Amino acid sequence: MTVVVNDANILIDLIKLELVGYFFRLDWEFHCTDLIIENELYDTQKAILIPYIDSGKLQVQAVSGDDLMKIISTQSESPQLSDKDCSALLDAQKLNAALITSDNALRKYAKTMHVEVHGHLWVIDALIDQGHITPGLAIDKLNELGTVNPKLQLPKRACEEIIERWGRVK
Repeated sequence: MTVVVNDANILIDLIKLELVGYFFRLDWEFHCTDLIIENELYDTQKAILIPYIDSGKLQVQAVSGDDLMKIISTQSESPQLSDKDCSALLDAQKLNAALITSDNALRKYAKTMHVEVHGHLWVIDALIDQGHITPGLAIDKLNELGTVNPKLQLPKRACEEIIERWGRVK
């Protein structure tokens, strides 16, 4: 089974795109840290995630004192990362899990630490592959993503290639 640790940006975008219900149907084991849930999500976003947390589908990892020391150490090596970013990275390392994020600095640093990293396109692709959404809906949501998260800069060529592939699946 695929084990994933979610950074806040992925969860927020899936909530805005109204894909979170489909996301948690994936045959994956989902994790997130308490720092992310408590400090990066609005109450309305947390409320949407509560049923998944309560059911155990989204496992929220508490950050320990030892974890905080490792987070501080990581931030000293890579100061552009927040404590929340570092908590997700540390959790992915501890669980030998894939880190799902669209934060470019976090993605780059995680790769230097030999952590598997994926983003929006991988998640949407999995939603299609596991039959939770249609390629047509995926294309619509990918196009909508630029509206709900205007700061997100997905690789244009990769988007074009994946939309073309999804279009062939219709």
